[in-house]
Amino acid sequence: MTVVDDVPASTQAAGGNSPNDRYYTHPVTGDLLDRVTAVIDGTQGKRYLNKWAAGKAAAWCMDHMSDLARILREEGRDAALKIASEEAERERQLKADCGSFVHDLQKRLILWAASPGRTGADIVLPILDERLENALYEISKDEVEPLPDVADHMITGFMQFIADFNPQIEAAEMTVYNLQIGVAGTLDAIMILSGYAIETSPFGQPVIVARPGAFLVLCVDTKTGKYLDTGVKEQLAAYRRMLECLLPMGDLHPMPHTDAGAVLHLRPEYPGGYRLMIVSEADDTAAWERFLKATSIYHEREQVKGKPGTVLRPLRPDGTLPAPWIGDLDAEGYGRALSPLVKALGPTVTLDDLAQFTAPEILAVKGIGPKLIDVIRQMLADHGRHLAGETITHAAAAASGKAA
Repeated sequence: MTVVDDVPASTQAAGGNSPNDRYYTHPVTGDLLDRVTAVIDGTQGKRYLNKWAAGKAAAWCMDHMSDLARILREEGRDAALKIASEEAERERQLKADCGSFVHDLQKRLILWAASPGRTGADIVLPILDERLENALYEISKDEVEPLPDVADHMITGFMQFIADFNPQIEAAEMTVYNLQIGVAGTLDAIMILSGYAIETSPFGQPVIVARPGAFLVLCVDTKTGKYLDTGVKEQLAAYRRMLECLLPMGDLHPMPHTDAGAVLHLRPEYPGGYRLMIVSEADDTAAWERFLKATSIYHEREQVKGKPGTVLRPLRPDGTLPAPWIGDLDAEGYGRALSPLVKALGPTVTLDDLAQFTAPEILAVKGIGPKLIDVIRQMLADHGRHLAGETITHAAAAASGKAA
């Protein structure tokens, strides 16, 4: 994307990751930080997706019964099931491509508003790919619109908003980081509105008032769907409390102060094509607390092993517990060491059996090298065992630790 040369540095689109990436990489520390929207999406239930996918498959079957019958007859049941079941994925990919176009259009409109005099001569709006010209954009689970219509009402509403408020764009598409809680994101815009201020009402509540000479600094997120997701307040609250932002030349800067979060909702049914909705202080504080809880849950779930716990096997005839089977130790931190052992010795071979082998004999197993034998030593030591000819102390000292 080209930006006019004399746009202030803070307003240019800062560098960041692809919107499809799960992580942001911190430019100084190299830490992988979770995307704000990934945290929100990962802790919100979307049970309707299974029903949606099933509905897409059923609708395709009803609309293509003759094709389905031909595939069933010529290629078999598995082929027919495959093509029908993949309809939801085809639809999802089309929706993703439409979403990318809408996001790109939104980004360029904001950069246009940030350009001097709002001429934006070097900012070119994206051109619809032929495949998307007749596409329907799903703006909610109950509503679809032709993608060109969505683009038109976005442009109309955004330009009317700019004409009505004449905001000063301080930042656009700016990547922001919070190393303390391990998240990052890209906010849409920071805008300054002249003549507005936040005051305390006689009832002790913050209210927006008109005040000549005052300025209201807003962290703005632009939305186009008919129904706003409940996570938008958490998204804005998280962006406002980031600690650092990335400037266009790659420099990190402390996150600028904003007075409030706001949603610029672009919809054709609104007078003028938009609504600017300010998030109250109380809602913002509550949203931030929810986001912190969501972040904690999200990060904790990442560390949880898929395996519920230790595998329990029947007692031996003498009433004692059998030694653990190698094949039962998956998801317990021994990584790639298990697969070659199971392949060579079988899944029911126990740790007692493994302890009968010497280090050279284990190294002779295909796929086991010096690093993996250290993992095997550690695995045995964790269960009070060691390779033949060694001791637990020796094994623990030789081991480099569990596999990642």
